[in-house]
Amino acid sequence: MWIELERIRARTPNLLTEIILRVTLIFFVCVLQIKVKPHVHHITESELTNYMRPRRDSYVPPWAMVIIIVLVPLMILSLSYILTGKYEDTVQSLLAWTLALTINAFITEVTKLIVGRPRPDYFYRCFPTGIKSFRNPNIKDVMEGRKSFPSGHSSFAFCSMGYLSIWLCGRLRVLSWNRGDVIRITACLIPLVLASLVAISRICDHHHHWEDITVGSVLGFVSSYFCYRQYYHPLDSTLSGYPYLATSRESLVPLNLQESSDDDDQYPFDSSFTKFHIIDDKKYT
Repeated sequence: MWIELERIRARTPNLLTEIILRVTLIFFVCVLQIKVKPHVHHITESELTNYMRPRRDSYVPPWAMVIIIVLVPLMILSLSYILTGKYEDTVQSLLAWTLALTINAFITEVTKLIVGRPRPDYFYRCFPTGIKSFRNPNIKDVMEGRKSFPSGHSSFAFCSMGYLSIWLCGRLRVLSWNRGDVIRITACLIPLVLASLVAISRICDHHHHWEDITVGSVLGFVSSYFCYRQYYHPLDSTLSGYPYLATSRESLVPLNLQESSDDDDQYPFDSSFTKFHIIDDKKYT
């Protein structure tokens, strides 16, 4: 294990930079949430009915979001490591996943503050009794009521579940070697279905408008795909599911130097000079 970790550190010289970047993004998101107030959106009388939905508790509470966004992907990525024992793949998948989450969090929070769109239940956040008065409402509720666009639940759900779906698609080679395999396709779609249910729930519980849901979902999925592609080969590639780190030149040797194997994890591909297979460095160190 320690040998593997040393090898990963040697081949990932910017690992500390990667960690610092994520911590910095999280820090800025926290500062924005605590210190910056959202833009005050002027509401006309004709628009008021759009923000007078009765208040409801979230259909997907915070603890459920933690399970969906954090625990489920961690469990599946950890299971992959347990089954394969590949430290490099696990590290790269975690780096891509955490980068997607932090970038998505930063963009979502900044957009919420700049736009300042009221939520559908904004009126009752300001006047809980439904009667306009000068009594001071719950300021925290009012501030949160101005952060409707885009939907944070939707963006985080599609970011985390979207990444999991893309990762499974690459790992199971759905778009490269195993086209038309219903079981594999279904496994890749399940996370997206779960994310869709979370997004739809935000309309039903009057926390967001449909435009907020749409933009949040697209933002989350685009963030996940962008970050996945920074670390992994294209989904339709013969190297689908392999991180770039595992297919660097240090991991490639000519065919005549390696043992023949029927292992499905070895992907042959043509070069203009010779043919190579992806191999495990441990066999040649």
